[in-house]
Amino acid sequence: MRFSYKQLREYFSSDFPAVEELAEVLTMHSSEVEEIIPADNGDWELEIKILPDRSGDAKTALGLAREINSLFPKLTPKEAWLGADQSTARAEIIFTVEQINGLLGVALSREQMIDFLNRVRVSVVKNDDGTLTALIPAERLDLNIKEDLADEVARLLGYDQIPARQLSVEAPAGREATFDLINRVRAQLAGDGYNEIYGYTFVDYGEVAVEKPLASDKAYLRNNLSEGMKREVEFNLGRVLFDDDEVKLFEIGTVFSSLPDGQTVVTEEIRVATGFGCKKPKLKLEITEKKLTDFADLKNNLADLENFINSDVHYQPVSIYPRIIRDIAVWVPEETDIELVGSEIKTSAGPLCVEGPILFDEFAKEGRKSLAFRLVFQSFDKTLSDDEVNKEMETVTAKLQTNGWEVR
Repeated sequence: MRFSYKQLREYFSSDFPAVEELAEVLTMHSSEVEEIIPADNGDWELEIKILPDRSGDAKTALGLAREINSLFPKLTPKEAWLGADQSTARAEIIFTVEQINGLLGVALSREQMIDFLNRVRVSVVKNDDGTLTALIPAERLDLNIKEDLADEVARLLGYDQIPARQLSVEAPAGREATFDLINRVRAQLAGDGYNEIYGYTFVDYGEVAVEKPLASDKAYLRNNLSEGMKREVEFNLGRVLFDDDEVKLFEIGTVFSSLPDGQTVVTEEIRVATGFGCKKPKLKLEITEKKLTDFADLKNNLADLENFINSDVHYQPVSIYPRIIRDIAVWVPEETDIELVGSEIKTSAGPLCVEGPILFDEFAKEGRKSLAFRLVFQSFDKTLSDDEVNKEMETVTAKLQTNGWEVR
């Protein structure tokens, strides 16, 4: 959906954030700004993805202005936006601070939690038994249980502030055969070196149209996985460290189609798509898609599903900020251990070096050998500048030179 920057600014009497800052904060808090479009009158139009559960309150300029106020609490609106009270509340949710903190894995105080909820016009009443009651405004149809409140607190706090932790592995009671089969397929593909992705169910093409789409490119339910898989493989090929690196992806998802002859019945089917790509030695792109039920060999294997689950897996957070790649080549005596050189580089590169050093070139000449390594720098807190990375590389160079080695 498109919103006018000037129109949004008109709701406030205090200084309004610059359009770039506004776009970044909205994107970091679940309202993705896909594009900033300059207008002839000095205005900007912001193309924003509104989540489906927020369609009831954030699709209008007023609703988005309230959202902006919750993310920039120091802004002063021209008209006070009062929170719900017991006479106007659409619903009441009883919760405790400990419950919300437990769901999120954080340690917010009662005052902090109440402040976050007040920002989105959810009034909080303190009860005699120590619990709290959240009074939900009429337009917030997405807030119905305490888990919804937890998600709202997390969104305002910032998802990057939620600590990563491993979930407990618990099989659901009455597990169905489809659930088992999906996990068997997932285990097989992961064991073959594929990485799982999750594509959008709503797309800009298909056989089944959405009556009231939230965005023009989300007007249909997808009828295949292959097209989205192809885009993801091509996207990842543009970000590999080396041209001969392989990209191997898979997705297990639902597709939708309509029956022929104008019938309104919609069918849905679970499919499995795999994608393989590499740039060299020859550009290669392979996409396959099949029905989940085609994996009959796995379906008929009645071994316990727990045999397919590796419980010794720890989640590794992924930085939302871009990486910077640097290469370094060094001349060393021919008898020098390559692992020793790599260790020297790794220890001197510092904590911002998240990948590498990876040896990608080696040759010998006149009693010496040249070793070329690739390093990846990335921060979990901000976008790194070239100057910051250059300083780290200068430290690496200085360390190598102290060993008497020549940096090329």
